[in-house]
This record gives sequence, C-alpha cells and structure tokens, in this order.
Amino acid sequence: MNKKKIPMAAERNNTRKRKVDEIKKKEKPNRSNTTFSKHKLGIFNKAIELSILCQSKTALIVTSPDKNKLYACGYPNPDAVIQRFLTGAHMDEDEKRKEEDDDIVETLRLQYEAIQRKLKEEQQQLKKSQALTEAQKSNSDFPADWWNKSIDDMDLTSLEDITTSLDKLKINLSVATEANKFNLHPTQENVC
Repeated sequence: MNKKKIPMAAERNNTRKRKVDEIKKKEKPNRSNTTFSKHKLGIFNKAIELSILCQSKTALIVTSPDKNKLYACGYPNPDAVIQRFLTGAHMDEDEKRKEEDDDIVETLRLQYEAIQRKLKEEQQQLKKSQALTEAQKSNSDFPADWWNKSIDDMDLTSLEDITTSLDKLKINLSVATEANKFNLHPTQENVC
C-alpha cells in the first residue's frame, strides 16, 4: 500500500502570500504625493483602532511629502493628547465629558419616568372610559345606536329620555370646558 502524503498548507506551492512592496523613496514627487494620499487615511484608521483596542490616548502628526501641509489624528482628540504630552498635566476633558453624559442620561431618565407616569394615567383613563361605556350600554333604556333611528318611530317617553340625556350632556360639556379653562379636572360629583 502506497500512502500519498498530503501536503500541508505551508508546503503547497499554490498558497497566496501577501505582496509587500519594498520600502524605498519614490523618485518622482507626484508619485510620492499619490502614495501619501492613498496611505494617509489607512494609517490614521490604524492609529484610532489601536487607541480603541488598548483604551489609550494617541495622537499622530504627519506632514505631506512636499512639506506644505500638516495632518493630525488622535483619539479622543489630538489637541488634548498633544497638550497633555507637552504640559504633562491631565486634561479634565474626559471627566467633563463624563459629567455631561451623566447629566444627559439623568435628564433622559427623568423624562422617561414622566412619560411612563403619563402613560399609566392615560391607560387608567382609558379603562375608566371603557367601563363607563360598558355601563352605559348595559343600563341604557334605549339601544346604543339610537341616534341612527328616526325620531318619527319613537314614542313620547323615548323622546323625553333623549332630551333629558342631551341636557345632561350639555351641562357636562360646559362643566368640562370651564374646568379646562382653569386647568381643573371635573370630579364625578360635579358631573350629572
């Protein structure tokens, strides 16, 4: 029995290797500007990734090949990192930002709680109105869709009941309107 030896990935001839250009100075100035503009963003991204992964503060300053422009990148802020490096003092920017974030979170929490309370009140009002509607349907002497029926077919007592109901509605609406003018909520005792 002949066993064929299966080559490992490293031993294969068809493996792909990353092509790395030899680092050398570009002789044409426009080529060096092109290379710089292509790779500048990549090195800035790598510096920011390193800062985030290591939870460090970094600053990177790069000059263009023709020495006309200065580019800076840093995390969280290149100016703060450079200032800290030059003075040796800690910047209170992170602490201020954290306090501002805490204030914003606290404000949002209070708003959330207020909205939750308002939602519960609205749900209770909805339950009360649904219960009231159900009670009116069950206690009513005339059908719920009485407004769709012709008054010509109703007897005198039904017409008097409708008139009485409409008068009570008018009074209740005027009480509610007055209460809204003074930001008061009408109590059940005031309503007929």
